Amino acid sequence: MDRDSFLGLVRVLTEQVIAAACPEKLADFADDFGDFTLQAGVLQVCDRLAYQPPPGSGLDTTLVAGMFFEVLLDAARLPAGRRERVSFVRKRAKDYLVNRLAGQITLSQFYRLLNLIEEQVGHYFEHLTDDWIAPPRDREAAAPSPEPEAIDGEALRRALSRLSLPLEGKRKLTFETLWDFLRGSGGRWFRLLDFEAHFRINKKTAWGYLNLLQKEGVLEHNGEKANRVRYAVAPAFRAEPEKMLPS
Repeated sequence: MDRDSFLGLVRVLTEQVIAAACPEKLADFADDFGDFTLQAGVLQVCDRLAYQPPPGSGLDTTLVAGMFFEVLLDAARLPAGRRERVSFVRKRAKDYLVNRLAGQITLSQFYRLLNLIEEQVGHYFEHLTDDWIAPPRDREAAAPSPEPEAIDGEALRRALSRLSLPLEGKRKLTFETLWDFLRGSGGRWFRLLDFEAHFRINKKTAWGYLNLLQKEGVLEHNGEKANRVRYAVAPAFRAEPEKMLPS
């Protein structure tokens, strides 16, 4: 298992939980997670997990990170496929968080958070092969993707600058932040949840922006439905559009 990718997933999951339940702690998140990684010798993490705060006492960044660290390691040992591992992580995370988040977020927000966790974990497991006991049995066929250099950055910037962006989410979604995200995608297919998690916005706002970008010809849709929907920068803004094949 690639340690950097593993800790990267732990960081993403922990940050999503803290952002949902204790956004005031985000300012110190980088330092707190840095403390966790310095201390995480596995034995030290497990020692810390022996202390469990009482229900309703809030969240500690390092303890949440330790929980994900331990749960993901346990999932790695399961003689099962991707779906079973994702289900295992979701259940363990739910059991850990349900009492600690009581009164802090709504039930719908709580399940939305669990769905985000499930998506991130599923995406991670989907890209693992040799490090796992059994290969995923329900892996989606990956759409062909161009190289990272495939975006015509200047053409994309000009197109975005002409858009009339919604006011909602304006502080997070500007011409420049959209340009950074889309150029960074390299023309690869991405999901609604990727967009949502990157900008830390709700699903409704994310849909609004993606639909606007598609309507204005900045993005294309892969033609699928539900959780198979993907978006990519339109061919007009790719330096080598022939590399992106239809889904």
